Amino acid sequence: MPSQPTSAGLVVGSVASAATTGALIAIGHRLGSAAVPFAAISAVLFHRTVSGSAVGLVFTGVVLHAFAIFVWSAIFVWLVRSLRSRSIAAACGVSIAALVLSWIVARSAGGGLSTVLPLGDRLVYGLVLAAALVVGMRFAFFSAQRA
Repeated sequence: MPSQPTSAGLVVGSVASAATTGALIAIGHRLGSAAVPFAAISAVLFHRTVSGSAVGLVFTGVVLHAFAIFVWSAIFVWLVRSLRSRSIAAACGVSIAALVLSWIVARSAGGGLSTVLPLGDRLVYGLVLAAALVVGMRFAFFSAQRA
């Protein structure tokens, strides 16, 4: 079997990161500023007030968001490969874990994504994450078969 040029985690993480970043931009735009969700992510780390006009907060939030999504993607790929679980069940589990962790951060730190997004938007975000993980895994398997 030829070696795969890119790992499944990288493919899944790229698809999931792009999809969830787009979802956060759309949700933020609907709330008044596309930058607010990303500023909220990094505001927890720097103990600052959420401001969509703070370029440093927004940039750091985008980087932290992408990093977190790649971590969740790696966990998803591990679940699918190691536990031989179905990708849809693993994606739902990872998405629920991400939502719960976001809620825990909001409760303990008093800030974060869960403090600026209403519950309905967080649920949509979770669905986008789960769907992107499954689609990313399909792309990863497709590229592995072509190699």
